[in-house]
Amino acid sequence: MKSIELKGIILAAVSGMAAVSLAFAAGEMIRPKATDASGAKERLTVPPAGTQAHRGYTLFLMNCAHCHGDDARGDEGPDLHDVRKSDARIASIVKNGIKGEMPKFGAKLADADVQALIAFLRSLKT
Repeated sequence: MKSIELKGIILAAVSGMAAVSLAFAAGEMIRPKATDASGAKERLTVPPAGTQAHRGYTLFLMNCAHCHGDDARGDEGPDLHDVRKSDARIASIVKNGIKGEMPKFGAKLADADVQALIAFLRSLKT
């Protein structure tokens, strides 16, 4: 009987270590990958509270980050740093989407929300 108990304890320990290893690996996969020129990880600068850009940041996290990444450096969607499109073009893309690539947010976001998102995008540093 002791042999069976020992095998159970060993199996439990190995399973626990495997679970912890998987958790660390998953955390590494979802962590932002952006780096600066020196190779150090970049952090997204959060716009000051009370500004239109901060409101846009909050909207971005709720509506856009799942595709563009929490740091807006891209994931499923493109990197949004240094966007060179006009504000009108960005507003059109947000409201109307891009067929097969990006959903429409025109029914979900008011014009003021879209302008706040644009303010946040303009605040992003390259």
